[in-house]
Amino acid sequence: MTAGTDAAPFVGRAAEIETLGALVAGRRPERVALVRGEPGIGKTELLARTTPRGRTVRVAGSEAESHLPFAVLADLVRPLRGALPALPDVQREALEVSVALRAGRAGGSLAVCAAALGLLEAAGDREPLLVVVDDLQWVDTPSTEVLLFVARRLRSSRVALVLATRDRSRAVPGALVVDLDGLPPDESRRLLGPLADRLPPVALDRLVEDLAGHPLALVENARHLTGDRTTTPRPGPALASLWTCALAGLPEAARVAVTVVAAAGSADAEVVDRVLADLGVSAPDRRLAEQAGLVRADGDRCLLRHPLLRPVVLGADPTITRRVHLALAARTTGARRAWHLAATVDGVDDAVAAQLAAAAAEATALGGHRSAGDAWARAAQLTTDRGHRAERFLAAAREFLLAGALDQAAGHAEAAAALDDDVAFGVDVEVVRSRATAWLGDPRRAYTDLVRAAERVAPVDARAAAALYTEATMPAGMAGRVHAMLDLARRATDLAPGSADVAQVCALVLGGESREALALLDGLDPGTGPWELQHAAQLAQVAVHTERYEDADRRIEALLTAGRRHGTATMLAYAHAVRAELDWWRGRWPAARADAVEARRWAEERGEAGTAAIAALVLARLDAAAGHVDRSRESTRRVLAEVGSHGIDCLQTYAPAVEGLAALVAGETDVAVEHLEQAHRRARADGLEATNVVPYGPDLVEALVRRGDACRARDVLAWWEPKGASGLVFPAATAARCQGFLADDADEAAACFTRARELHTRCDQPFERARTLLAEAECLRRLRRPTAARSAARDAHAAFVTLGAAPWAARAESELAAAGVSSPRRSPAQTAWASLTPQEFQVARVVAEGRSNDEAAAALFVSRKTVENHLTRVYRKLGLRSRSELVRRFPDGTGDASRLS
Repeated sequence: MTAGTDAAPFVGRAAEIETLGALVAGRRPERVALVRGEPGIGKTELLARTTPRGRTVRVAGSEAESHLPFAVLADLVRPLRGALPALPDVQREALEVSVALRAGRAGGSLAVCAAALGLLEAAGDREPLLVVVDDLQWVDTPSTEVLLFVARRLRSSRVALVLATRDRSRAVPGALVVDLDGLPPDESRRLLGPLADRLPPVALDRLVEDLAGHPLALVENARHLTGDRTTTPRPGPALASLWTCALAGLPEAARVAVTVVAAAGSADAEVVDRVLADLGVSAPDRRLAEQAGLVRADGDRCLLRHPLLRPVVLGADPTITRRVHLALAARTTGARRAWHLAATVDGVDDAVAAQLAAAAAEATALGGHRSAGDAWARAAQLTTDRGHRAERFLAAAREFLLAGALDQAAGHAEAAAALDDDVAFGVDVEVVRSRATAWLGDPRRAYTDLVRAAERVAPVDARAAAALYTEATMPAGMAGRVHAMLDLARRATDLAPGSADVAQVCALVLGGESREALALLDGLDPGTGPWELQHAAQLAQVAVHTERYEDADRRIEALLTAGRRHGTATMLAYAHAVRAELDWWRGRWPAARADAVEARRWAEERGEAGTAAIAALVLARLDAAAGHVDRSRESTRRVLAEVGSHGIDCLQTYAPAVEGLAALVAGETDVAVEHLEQAHRRARADGLEATNVVPYGPDLVEALVRRGDACRARDVLAWWEPKGASGLVFPAATAARCQGFLADDADEAAACFTRARELHTRCDQPFERARTLLAEAECLRRLRRPTAARSAARDAHAAFVTLGAAPWAARAESELAAAGVSSPRRSPAQTAWASLTPQEFQVARVVAEGRSNDEAAAALFVSRKTVENHLTRVYRKLGLRSRSELVRRFPDGTGDASRLS
């Protein structure tokens, strides 16, 4: 480590330097490194010695600027501006607006994230690029989101990203982690170098022993301890006391100079010079600060010796600190000016609050919702009027909710509620608070709070109470309380007819009243503004569950478009999860897998346990059907372990249903029955009567039949059969299939399967149709109808092969063999699409929709280079030669092999 101007050269850290050097040189699989260590442990010095292959861009977070949206991103983009033309227009515009390179309104934070990734990859194409980000803990939140987005997705071998933070708990998936600890005693002595000559041996020994190799503490104590003093302060507050003493020993002008450096952040050197002149600080005063070891020169700028000095300096003399912030405010504009002024106010100041409110609006326009939330929160603290203060706390809560900062959203909603008891205002507060609480993973509390609030305001404002009852239906559903959903929707409708349409439709579907729900669904279109997306997502899922697949497609596409426009990752995750479920039903399994992977990634990045679990269970169902039973079970059990305590009780039905399917595939009928009976008991207890939400009914009947428990199978079938009256194909067709399973007479069985096959023609559910054909083949062979059995087995085999349902295809092959027929040869083209990775399939899909590479990159929030690389692999895997061929051959979900060959 470096001990300062009069210290020994850098020592130690050989292993860490080698590790980072290997990453930067491309000798490791990781492209991102995360350096962690306590303050003063030497992270910055280590980063300075990370040797690049080509160009290096170094940026750092600043505590003084942590509230300014995209401040660090602007520092990163500035030296790479030459690569901006390589970006898709939509991404380039979003990035340039966010860092104030052009006027306009930002296109959403996700577009900015994708643009930053594309910019680094484009710059890396010109020459190898190393990006170093120091003090990540102080990087403004919007820039942090961009950096973490890039870190999770960076794949270019020509770009390396190294992040450093004092936060030992910080994690970045896929990053190489380098944790820094203290230096060993011999390196501690070498670090002190010439400073050691000032101290007697006993003092030097005490330094090395007591400070446990902490570089900054070693150097600073050695600089300030002289003579025979042997009592050694430790890192932390005691170290700060050394700096406080050093600061107190300076004349006032020099202390002012240090305070300006501490408060200015990354302000231009010209601005700092003007402020110093305004405050009467001369060049000799600055030199005194440097000689005291409190500041250092860095080119034409003056920086603090260490970031830990900042709170020490700003807290040393409140009078000087206030003068400095006022001087900086006079020389700055916009958000910088507002925050400098805010730092001068101890109580309230409506004028400064108004400037912070303007800064919040500016941050929102740039897509910096977290920064906007910070500005609204501080504005609220400075506001005199209780009502206005409450409104600003609520505005902060809304911005935090849009940013995915759910804890802060809930906390600021609480603060707003405590200040204003107006009924209408209370409704708005409760909606924000409950959404944050539900997405945090506590839907039961959100449901309870909303119901209590509704009951409290019902005597005063019926429409407000209806709105709260309506809002409560979603967390009630997440908590598995379907009976409560129906009750809530009815209460809302009784209080304000027409107010609970979306909630009512969702409740009716989950309660098994599909016909009544469909009568309401067509006229509902809640819009695609940021606050309507939740209801839009619910209706898209309702369309899936009611077999309105074209309507579901339309609603999901609108939801994805709106989520991309608003930069709302929460809704993107949910929309991809809903589309994954839709494509599971339609037999578009590669597409379903791609969407489920995308949904889980977005949800995990935002800490949204519920959506991540739903996506994981769709993947588990796909794995089970495809024969990856162990992987399916691992996913299901992990979901229960991770989410089981969150109160998302609807998963307590879905998870055992998936485990039951996996056991059925594996031929473990007793295990299958156990899991499926568990799902059945939980669904009945919760009031979940929807057939297509958790489609376990036919699986339970089949498992019971295969176990030889025909009596129990008939009992379950007696419960399932009436559900065919709902008008939905799945329950009606599978009820007929189950009747065929249990038939003892060949004519009766054939009639049942004929009815089931006719019903399947009414809805695009190829997996269920193929299972009906397989069941027909098995039953008719057993009942000595070999010709019909062979035909059904042949059709089932072809369908399962097209789907990629290997264990089911093998079962159909066995039926054909038992009937004395050889299995048809499989065409490699039939399963070629399943060979694509989820990311490759996503790219192929958007390109097949007619988008250019730039448009595909914008839609998927990736770089153009990523699209090009994925397309190259798609063409190679599928043997395609052109874009038009990809469009022509992209599977449409009909199972038509001509599109796959």
